[in-house]
Amino acid sequence: MKRWRAASLAAVAALALSACGGTGGGSGKSGDDKGELLVWVDNTRTPAAQEYKKAHPDLKIRVVTVPPEAGYVPTKVSLANRTKSGWPDVVFLTNPAEAATLASDKFGYAAPLDGLVPKSVRDGFAPGSLDTCTFSGKTYCLRNDIAPTVLWYDASLMKKYGYEVPKTWAEYEQVGLKAAKKHPGTIVGAINGKYGAGTYFGSSGCPTRDTLSLTKVHIDLTQRTCTRVADLLQPMAKAKAVTTVVPTDPAFAKLGKEDKILMLPGPAWFGDFMFGPAFKIPKGRIAAAPMPTWPGETTSFAGQVGGGAFLVSAHAGDRTKEAVDLVRWMTTDVALQAKQPTYPAFTAAAQKWGEAKAKDPYYASDPMPALTAAAGALRPGFGAVRFEADWQASFNDTFGKTADSGGNLRKALESWQDKLDAAAKTGEYTVG
Repeated sequence: MKRWRAASLAAVAALALSACGGTGGGSGKSGDDKGELLVWVDNTRTPAAQEYKKAHPDLKIRVVTVPPEAGYVPTKVSLANRTKSGWPDVVFLTNPAEAATLASDKFGYAAPLDGLVPKSVRDGFAPGSLDTCTFSGKTYCLRNDIAPTVLWYDASLMKKYGYEVPKTWAEYEQVGLKAAKKHPGTIVGAINGKYGAGTYFGSSGCPTRDTLSLTKVHIDLTQRTCTRVADLLQPMAKAKAVTTVVPTDPAFAKLGKEDKILMLPGPAWFGDFMFGPAFKIPKGRIAAAPMPTWPGETTSFAGQVGGGAFLVSAHAGDRTKEAVDLVRWMTTDVALQAKQPTYPAFTAAAQKWGEAKAKDPYYASDPMPALTAAAGALRPGFGAVRFEADWQASFNDTFGKTADSGGNLRKALESWQDKLDAAAKTGEYTVG
């Protein structure tokens, strides 16, 4: 939470310094002449945006690389709202939850895309992937990439210890407890912030952030879809089979170097960006399986931890058509998306992207069957909310601390509920 606030303050300072130039000034008031198409993207998306610009020499396009820090884009758009100028016509969000802010009446920035992007195109995205920024039936974004969760595991350690890959959460718990007892220090999961809440509670369907509209959110941690997660993690937290250390922390990397990560339910991007680069696990050992199933269910529902989204400005005016065309190309062009680093949200692109992944020698086996299944089974109810930072921080302050102290995780849900309710109300939501 402190880092998020610091990032926001840094963004404000940077914006103040660049108010007379820099990233601003491309878009004017709705209805002015076409002028310049101003496009804000992160560093990863900049080459593709420049490629589009080169392919359209008849258009005036300015591509600006903006920081990925939380709060930067909403802060900048807020300043544009005050001056009634300088809105980007297209913006990429590294945190799709910010769509809930930009689409709100208070900001009035994001344009609904339902009438601008054909349904046939929108239907080409992974099922449920556009739900993240769909409010009251209106879709305000096109997803660039998604981060469905799968059950990552060390195939070499599983074979060495004689364990089968679990298909249910009950089997997962059994393996986790046995491994922690027989091989002290071994973990089968991480329950810190978005990594824990998005993976376990997200896949279970616990309504921690179920957006009913831009002003109403459903939060109810008394539901069975929430309590069963607490019950699952209670004995494993006590046995230290799951850790509250964040996967991006150096202490977590130490677990990888010491062969202590047996399993790790987590997002698709963990495969390429965490196990090898961060955890230093050698090639030929990591594999992916579908998420375990919850009691009474047969579908391996996936949670979500990450991904990005493109928005079009409601202030684009005569540039709207060009803005939409750029966003559509950036998110649906198969050749382009097949080269991107993370799992494409557009299904046809994901299939092409997966061809290289299936042959990647780093993996013990082809991870694409599990990743593809996860992309097609995103659990509904995980919406973009204006209290994203508090959602993560409150989880650590309640559930995470209780797990560390060996306390009652069901009781921790009550505290988390209270904090989520307060955060939602601060974010100008009615909790229902």
